[in-house]
Amino acid sequence: MKVTIVACSIAALSLAFSKAELLGDTVKKPPSKQQASKGKKGNQKNGKGKEKTEAQKRKEMQAKAAEQRKREAAAAEKRRKELLAAEKKRLQARVTAAKAEIQKTAVDVKQMETRLGKIRASRKKLEAAFRMVLNKEETESLADTRTRLERSSLQLSEDAKDLQKAASGLAALTESCKKLASPATGSGNRNENAVVFEEKVLSIKRKMATIEYELTTQESRQKNHASILLAGVAKFFQGKVSFTEKEKQSIRALSN
Repeated sequence: MKVTIVACSIAALSLAFSKAELLGDTVKKPPSKQQASKGKKGNQKNGKGKEKTEAQKRKEMQAKAAEQRKREAAAAEKRRKELLAAEKKRLQARVTAAKAEIQKTAVDVKQMETRLGKIRASRKKLEAAFRMVLNKEETESLADTRTRLERSSLQLSEDAKDLQKAASGLAALTESCKKLASPATGSGNRNENAVVFEEKVLSIKRKMATIEYELTTQESRQKNHASILLAGVAKFFQGKVSFTEKEKQSIRALSN
C-alpha cells in the first residue's frame, strides 16, 4: 500500500515538471533592464543618424543655392560691364560724328570769313566813291541826286555796324570750332558730355545761319548802294560834272 502511494506521488511530480517545461517554451520571459537600456540606445542612435542626414542635405542645398546666386551675380556683373562698354562706345560715336560735323563747319566758317573780307574790301571802295562824288561841285539841277546819294552813303555807314557784329560772330565761331575739334574735348563717356557737345554743335550751326543771313544781306545792300551810286554818277555826267580818268576807273570797278 505504501509503495503504491509513493509511485503515485512520483508520477504527479513528473507531470508537473512536464507542464512547467511546456509553459516555459511557450511564454517568453520579460527583457531584463540591461536589454531594455540597449534597445533605447539603439533607437536614439537611429534617430540621430536620420537628423544628421537631414542636416547634411540642408547644408548641401544651401551650398548649391549660394553657388547659384554667385553664378547669377557674376553673370549680372558681366552683363552690366558689357552694357557700360556698349554705352561708352555709342556715346563716343556720337561725339566723333559731332566732331566730324565741327570740322566741316570750320571749313564753312573759313569760307564765310573770305566772303566777309570781300565785302569789306568792296565797302571801302564804295565808301571812297561816295565821298569822291559827293565832294564834286554842287549844282541846283543835281540837288535831288545828291540827296539820294547822301542817304545811301549814310545807310552804308549804318550797315557797317551790322557787318562788324557779323565779323565778331565769325571770330567767336572760329575759336569755338577750334576748341571743340580738340581731341581732349568731348572725350568723356557720360551721356551728359555727348549731349552738351551736340548742343554746342547745334548752337554753332544756329549762329552760322544768322551770320550767313547777315553776309547775304550786306552783299545785297552793297549792290543796291553801288547801283544808286552809278545812277547818281550818270546824272552827274549829264550835269556836266567833270571826273578824272582815275576817278572814272574807280567808278567802273564798282560795277564788276
